[in-house]
Amino acid sequence: MKRTIILFSIVVLARCAVGPKYSRPDTKAPSSYTQEHVQSDSITNMKWWEVFKDSALNNLIHVAVKENKDIRVAIARVDESRAILGYNKANLGPFLDYSARARGTNFGSTAEGATVAFPTNSYSALGNISWEIDIWGKLRHANRAAYAQMLASEEDRRSVYISLVSQVAENYFQLSGLDERHELARRTYESRKEYERILTLRFERGEVAELDKLQAEQLTASAEAQVYALEREIVLTENALNVLLGRASTPITRGFSNAEQPLPVEIPQGLPSQLLERRPDIRSSEQKLIAQTEQVGYAVALRFPSLSLTGFLGIASQDLSTLTKGDAFLGSVTGQLAGPFFRFGQNKRRVEAEKALARQFGYVYEKTVINAFAEVENSLAQIRTYKKEYHAREHQVAATQKTLNLSRALYDNGYTSFLQVLDSERELYSASYDKSLALQNQLISTVMLYKALGGGW
Repeated sequence: MKRTIILFSIVVLARCAVGPKYSRPDTKAPSSYTQEHVQSDSITNMKWWEVFKDSALNNLIHVAVKENKDIRVAIARVDESRAILGYNKANLGPFLDYSARARGTNFGSTAEGATVAFPTNSYSALGNISWEIDIWGKLRHANRAAYAQMLASEEDRRSVYISLVSQVAENYFQLSGLDERHELARRTYESRKEYERILTLRFERGEVAELDKLQAEQLTASAEAQVYALEREIVLTENALNVLLGRASTPITRGFSNAEQPLPVEIPQGLPSQLLERRPDIRSSEQKLIAQTEQVGYAVALRFPSLSLTGFLGIASQDLSTLTKGDAFLGSVTGQLAGPFFRFGQNKRRVEAEKALARQFGYVYEKTVINAFAEVENSLAQIRTYKKEYHAREHQVAATQKTLNLSRALYDNGYTSFLQVLDSERELYSASYDKSLALQNQLISTVMLYKALGGGW
């Protein structure tokens, strides 16, 4: 009866966990995004990069996910957090150890101080058990904190994954844009070089002023310099992609050009309230807040006494031959209650420090949520404006090309100066360059929207 009462008391006490209970901070999600009409579904429910149907891009992403070093580090961190969780979980149960000992003494002494043979031997084999009864929830708080940290590391791994895929796609579209602008610069250089040759011949015949020839040389040199500048950017972007792919410098296989990429006509972005459940950085931030809340409970529990049970069961004898006899068996159970009494406010300050840290994690969570909504709104605005900018650049290029053709005809017939041709050349190159950038940025902003919405896998 007494044993039953003791066990019942232990079970009841073990449920008396102290410390705060976690509650999610009140972050008010907007009812809709301001930039676009909200649709309930979201394209992030699929592997978004497959929307572009570019096998070269898909292959690069596949290699990056498999070989990228940041991904491997993130996976190793998840393994580490799982091991720490297992370590903390083990503290909830009793520990069982063993020990065996044999001792022999061959000499003793008589009352007169003479040394004589006086053997004394002892042998023992014991099983030891120790168990801290988690009265105030100290061990449970530590275990739940470790579990939340493990979930946070899982979300961090997913964040790295989303960021990696987005960076690969972004660099791929940038590389395609650089290819387009490099080809534009090369064609412009060849055209200006030919025009410079014609003007040089006309100058030698005395048909044009030297100023026209020098301006043509200036224009040609500028185009040539731009070719090399873009060539440099292509090499740097390829190397950046190779780093993401976890490999040494290797030529990057291209697929569709940016102009050939099938941009989605409409991107369902889902409801803003869904963002809290979909973004891994938000979920990670919340799990870290949960873990710190449990650390507060752990610190509070340290202010209360702990109850532990220790015991042993085994055999001991002075003679090895009688080690298994009935009277060689022995055992003991000890209960111990120990706790802090006076430590100059040390334990109280520890609780205050953990609470302050929990408030910090709470503010970080709220900031993460705010940033997430801002990123979605920014991406929606960028997609909308870059799309309109691209169409405007198309009209600009067409009009500038006609202006250049007309300026050349007027100059060749002596109706205008070469300065007008020069200005038209620059305007056409600048407009074509900006058109390429607008399309590239439209593609990249689409990628950024998928990333802001939380991926899609």
